[in-house]
Order: sequence, then C-alpha cells, then structure tokens
Amino acid sequence: MRKSTSIAGSVLATALLLGACGNNDTTPKKDTTTESGTGTEESANNNTSSGTGDSTDTNNSAVSDSDQAYMKEQMDKLSYDEFELEVDYGKNQEYEIEIEQDNGKVEATVDDDLSNSNLNGREAFDEIYPKLEKLEITETTTKEQAIQQALDAFGLKDDYVKFDIKVSMPDGQKIEYEEKK
Repeated sequence: MRKSTSIAGSVLATALLLGACGNNDTTPKKDTTTESGTGTEESANNNTSSGTGDSTDTNNSAVSDSDQAYMKEQMDKLSYDEFELEVDYGKNQEYEIEIEQDNGKVEATVDDDLSNSNLNGREAFDEIYPKLEKLEITETTTKEQAIQQALDAFGLKDDYVKFDIKVSMPDGQKIEYEEKK
C-alpha cells in the first residue's frame, strides 16, 4: 500500500509539473512554420485568415519577447518613433493604422474597414512597416506632400473626407497634418 501511494504521488507530481510547464512555450510558432510553409499546430491555433503563418492572435495584443525585439530593431531603422494614420472615407469606411513605442514596447494596430481587416501586434507591424519605409516625412514636408506620400505608400484612394497623420520623431518633435474635404 505504501509503495502504490508513493508511485501515485510521483505520477501526480510529474503530471502537475508537465501541465504547469506546457503553456510556457515562448517560441513563436512562425519560426516553426516558415521553413515548411505550413504547420498543423499553427494552423489550428491561428485565428487569422491572412495565411501568413504568423502566430499573433489578432484578438490578443500580447507579443512575444522575440517579436518585440524584432519590431524594436526594425523601428530603430526608421526616422519615426511613432506613426498614426487615419483616413475617413465616410459611410463607416475608415483606414486606421498605428505604431507606437510605449515603455520600450512596440505596439501596432491596423483597423481597415476598406478590406475588413483588423490586425494587432506582430501581424499588424508586418503589414505597416514596409509601407512606412517608403515615407520620407520630415519637418520640411508640406501637408500635400505628406498626404500624397501616405496615400501612395498605403495604396489608398484620394476620395477621403478626412485625413489625419501624426508622426513622432526620435528627437521628440511631433508632426501632424489634417485635412477635411
């Protein structure tokens, strides 16, 4: 009897230990699927329809440490610390993106009513960043130039009713352009 109690206790302790450790996998699923292009575990857990293989849950703003490091490294290459773009086309059709750095963490969101896309975290960052690289907005950029650059970079039409862009530079300078038609 004493032997079976000891074995049962060991099995229970092992099960609890494995159960507690089972959800602490911080390795991004994207790393496991990039080489093969698919992953059964990733496909089953991915709540997006983008097919990018990205492990970021679009309903959860939590981003892994490796994704944070990547996004921070990429942001350091830009001449912007933060970027926000809101384009309103009327009739509840808006395109809104934002990348900001808050307490050393990069946060990114895409709310695109035009293509019915809502992204957060690394997935949003990967959508926005290549387009931001095309922009060259500085303190000498005119409002018309900034608007045209943003429309071109993000593939947006110019039939908007309201356009708002906010840029924060590494030196703390903030640039904002707003136009209503």
